[in-house]
Amino acid sequence: MNKRLLLFSIFSVYALLACDFNKRLDTSGVVQELKERQVKRVNSAQVTSLVDEWGHVIVAELNQNLLKSIQQKTRIDSLQRLYRVTIQLGSPLKLQAPDLGNKVNQTLDAYQYNAENHLEAIDNIQTSDDGEYLYFSSPVVLQDQFKGMKTTDIQALGQATKLDSLTFRKKGDMLGLWLIRFTKKEVIRLVDVKNLQKLRVKIGTEAQEGEKK
Repeated sequence: MNKRLLLFSIFSVYALLACDFNKRLDTSGVVQELKERQVKRVNSAQVTSLVDEWGHVIVAELNQNLLKSIQQKTRIDSLQRLYRVTIQLGSPLKLQAPDLGNKVNQTLDAYQYNAENHLEAIDNIQTSDDGEYLYFSSPVVLQDQFKGMKTTDIQALGQATKLDSLTFRKKGDMLGLWLIRFTKKEVIRLVDVKNLQKLRVKIGTEAQEGEKK
């Protein structure tokens, strides 16, 4: 066989394989795009339920190694991209901002009150004043996250973040909050239609149990 013909044949086969591989890659992206563009009837209760579910997943991932999550931004960045959210960590007062709106800032005030009075703080979901965003907040409680660290390093960590007075906290005290902002439109885009059916059943069951009580 002519060498030129042989080379041409090899190149043709390679090009076909490469083309087929690229098509498969493109197909996965197209499938994801189609899923996101599906018409979905999602009510407020379902959106809130999704935010609650995803918020707990995100916080569990971040709290698994709190020190690493604070020092290395890659984990926060990857979660922000995956869920299309904005994640902040800080004390309630330092997280407050005018653009959060009255309801969210009032919630942060309540967290601050609980922290100052050593009261238990729980997870919370608050909707922005315009209804476009949902804020999932979760308290970070001091356990043994900074065990073995020098006092100067702990102080530097507090200064580098919106957390404060880390060296003066006792075990069980609230260090601060994870504040995660979900965009309502993105929640609807990301949810799978099959998951919606599960949510309908879950919400319906919870409603029935609430009526019994």
